[in-house]
Amino acid sequence: MSASNYQQWLKDQSFPKFKQGDFFVFLGSCFSDELGAIIRSNGFNSLVNPGGTIFHPLAIAKLIEWTLDDSLSLRVLKQEDIFFSWELSGSVYGMSSDELALKIEKLRLDLRKYLRKANQLFVTFGSAWAYRLKSDGAIVANCHKQSSQLFQKENSTVEEIVTRWKSVISLLKKENPSIAIFFTVSPVRHIKDGYIENNRSKARLLLAVEELQEESGVFYFPAYEFVMDELRDFRYFKADGVHPNQEAVLELWDFFQSSFFSDDTIDMLLQWQQIRQAEQHKILYPKSQAARRHMEQTMKRKAQFLSAHPLFHLP
Repeated sequence: MSASNYQQWLKDQSFPKFKQGDFFVFLGSCFSDELGAIIRSNGFNSLVNPGGTIFHPLAIAKLIEWTLDDSLSLRVLKQEDIFFSWELSGSVYGMSSDELALKIEKLRLDLRKYLRKANQLFVTFGSAWAYRLKSDGAIVANCHKQSSQLFQKENSTVEEIVTRWKSVISLLKKENPSIAIFFTVSPVRHIKDGYIENNRSKARLLLAVEELQEESGVFYFPAYEFVMDELRDFRYFKADGVHPNQEAVLELWDFFQSSFFSDDTIDMLLQWQQIRQAEQHKILYPKSQAARRHMEQTMKRKAQFLSAHPLFHLP
């Protein structure tokens, strides 16, 4: 595992240890999607970006506030025959206003249920660059490919982010006093804003998170630093040179396990990975006796594993 420079840092942290049966919520940028998918595939009950990928801290805050406060509503726009919300990504849409309303209400109920029972909430900030709708002055989570003339682009300040999120943390703790909140900053660079502008944006996010760590039950997982420092070779990035590739995600997953799992949990997850690999193994002659034996042995191993770990949540 390529995390040697972080071992001492890990020893100095007071991270809670995660265990099977915990509930997770992942919100924010595409890093939340990547990490949430791995957590779910390893038997943890999790809800991952139900409102789609959202990059800006204040847009993520608005989603949580709306989820927990019935007096708040989401703004809706119509593009030709498709209905969207300014507070959600384009993955949440309806072919009528009623269809979108039903999806939005289900999203609210699902996210509210998970936030109230989650042991861990992971929030990934992607960019401090915000797009404010000129018609009402409020920040949007997604521009939905609308004309740039509709928006005012701005770089949110550290103070704005910290003030809003301290309020959100208080709201979350009121609803779920035992929830642990983990902030991360996405290692994906938003180069469409410019290289210098991206670095300044990430700096604001990192400074904001540093202040938020002072709140009780709030932690920071250094995904950004790990990718930038430990995985700085371009072989860990996709062809665009911006998004970490699968190899980088797996390295980060190893670091994540070292940070949050006990040795027993890591050993259990290794057993599960071996079972998954056996299930996915391609057999040259699928109707042969050897193929049947392989399938029977794998099914037996899986049944024994699930019996030994009753809190394991099948993905």
